[in-house]
Amino acid sequence: MDTKAVATILRDNNVLQLEEQQLQDALEQSREYWYQIANLAFHLREAGFSSEFTNPRLALHRIPKLQVRSGRLHVRPYGMTPIRSLCCEASSIWTLSTDQDCGKLKKQMSHLTFVQVGIAAATSFSFIEDAFSSWNGMSGGNVIGPNYLGILALGWCYVLCAQLVKMRGEDSSMQYTQCQAGYSDESLPDPSQVHVIDVGEVDESVARWWSAILAPNEGWKATVKQTPQGEFLAPWSVSRACETHFSIKYQGTLSPDPDPKPLSSERAFKALVEFARLHELQSQFPIALTMALTIPTHKYYRLSAKLPLPRATGFKSITTPVNAEWMNLKEDLPYYMTLSCSPEVMMSTFCGAFWEQDVPCNLVSPWLHPIINEVLGDLPENELEVLAFIGTIRQPRFSAFWIGAIASGLGPEILHRVRGGHPPLDRVAFPWTGCPQSFMDVAGSGPYTCKDPDYILREDVWRLTNYPSTDGDNESYQHGPRVPWAPCGASLTRDCALYVTAHLDCPRHEYEYDHWVWYLPDGTLMQDRGFSEQVTPAVSESRFDNIQLKTRREFKRTQFDQEASREASGQVFLWYFFGGEGLPSESIYQEEWLKEVWENNMSEFGGGEFDDGEVPEPVVKSGEFVDSWLDTVS
Repeated sequence: MDTKAVATILRDNNVLQLEEQQLQDALEQSREYWYQIANLAFHLREAGFSSEFTNPRLALHRIPKLQVRSGRLHVRPYGMTPIRSLCCEASSIWTLSTDQDCGKLKKQMSHLTFVQVGIAAATSFSFIEDAFSSWNGMSGGNVIGPNYLGILALGWCYVLCAQLVKMRGEDSSMQYTQCQAGYSDESLPDPSQVHVIDVGEVDESVARWWSAILAPNEGWKATVKQTPQGEFLAPWSVSRACETHFSIKYQGTLSPDPDPKPLSSERAFKALVEFARLHELQSQFPIALTMALTIPTHKYYRLSAKLPLPRATGFKSITTPVNAEWMNLKEDLPYYMTLSCSPEVMMSTFCGAFWEQDVPCNLVSPWLHPIINEVLGDLPENELEVLAFIGTIRQPRFSAFWIGAIASGLGPEILHRVRGGHPPLDRVAFPWTGCPQSFMDVAGSGPYTCKDPDYILREDVWRLTNYPSTDGDNESYQHGPRVPWAPCGASLTRDCALYVTAHLDCPRHEYEYDHWVWYLPDGTLMQDRGFSEQVTPAVSESRFDNIQLKTRREFKRTQFDQEASREASGQVFLWYFFGGEGLPSESIYQEEWLKEVWENNMSEFGGGEFDDGEVPEPVVKSGEFVDSWLDTVS
């Protein structure tokens, strides 16, 4: 499919609020694209998963290996919750390509960030009949097998907690609590309301571990650090809030020791592998890991995770587990842990699936409306599985994380963050995962000036404004815009600052992610270039072009509003305004969407008087550009 059919829209126009016909034309083209994507997603949902969809390793690109023994630990607010977190300080380092060095830009820039390594309270979760409660795995059709996604995810949470405790050492500890699930040979209050989980032939230490995994409330406690501000737990610590009853069935004898030593990360992983083999849960095992990896993101957004209820009956696959791939999951855990401990990166990447490179800020509403409101808007939460496949089509290398996110109940929050036009955005998300998600992630192409050399696209003005000049006069812009959408239109070069016009004749500049820096306890700096400097081959979006759809769904068309476009436009222009340049003397800044903002802040930030006579006509009139765009997609 050709996303360019929707992408190259009105880049050169100098009008923020478009005419109704222009918006309707853009809306129809967006519908054509998104309806096709949605129908493919519904098809994939029925057809089952192919193996690459369930491989989380495809998402590992430049992600650094977690170093939790940090010399710069901070207790600070983190996310939407008032509860403080334990975070380690780190930095991302970006370098200017040597063949692009004109001497007017700094050769390197650094951005400080925080990685969460401890939480003050466990994340709540419940078992519920919701997305992926039925699992057809790689079989497709109506063949429904056993479903232990939720239970496997809890096992992975324990493995991650134990791994972090092992990596921390020092005052970290792992222990079982008094809460535990019962055993099947014990009397049950109401057997019909109890989920009996067969864990096979295990020794008493593994049986006790399963009792902690399936316990109500918190079955284990992974303490990362004791501080004057309180105790901090591993980020994957969870507490079951529902009243679902579990009973453990196993072959073996109960230990006379009521509180044996908790399993290590290695032994817990082995027990989880044996459980997956026993129930032949090949495709569920890696997806359950990605579900566990979303737990810190749930915490960040004050959400309770929702895990699928277990299903013991049904068809079992005869496929033999691939032990090497499962072992890779354990070996790669420190990389997955860094990603998981960075909820802003996780949510930025999920929301990035709805970003399109050349859709400007003033067309966000007609671009998003068909998929967010018409396709997904009326779906109940238990049918949001299709969102996982939409994400898979748009971001093939992140497919396993998409399935895990929807299976853990994160789908509604992702849609909420996208819908308003101002999704979260994190600078390192693109180099870490290989999934671009902002116009700032790409350098653009061709010369900086337009066909008319008196003009430069605003998105290039924004890029050059963000790049650090050697004289430091644009330091207030170092953090970049907080929305992914490019500003529309073009600016007169005479209205641009010197740190922009100084590069009009330069080849395209670009700062590339170089490495990550961890600050160790002995004061040394550890440089980490990431899991791989080569992008892992992943299924391409183009592979879906060959799928023949036997049926197509019809979606109810609804009226759209301009709120997402208004929010996206306001935010991307606010970044430029609040950086210190004041009000530029261009007509677009006097349009309704922006004028009130400027007037409210004029006295504080300055800016000259506006004169309509000073502003020439735009490079390309919006109507002409719409006509040329429609010609390319007809």
